[in-house]
Amino acid sequence: MDTIRELYYGNINPSERDINPDSENDRLEKLVLRHEAQLQKILNESEAEIFGKLKDVWAELNCLNERDCFINGFRLGVRLTVESLLTE
Repeated sequence: MDTIRELYYGNINPSERDINPDSENDRLEKLVLRHEAQLQKILNESEAEIFGKLKDVWAELNCLNERDCFINGFRLGVRLTVESLLTE
């Protein structure tokens, strides 16, 4: 029950993850940041504002997708657990 309690009180963030240096995630994140910095240098103020809005919407969409993946994974885990307990 401690995990459920910790989750309830917000001490566990299911979408939080560590990115190991030199991992594929780390490499891609650095690549995105590098391209973003290059793009910011050439955009005028209006274009930069639109790009900022695009990033905000993309981040919101990404959060929704992460939430849905967490829910689906959790449900699958529960189904597997129930199935393993009901089969002999």
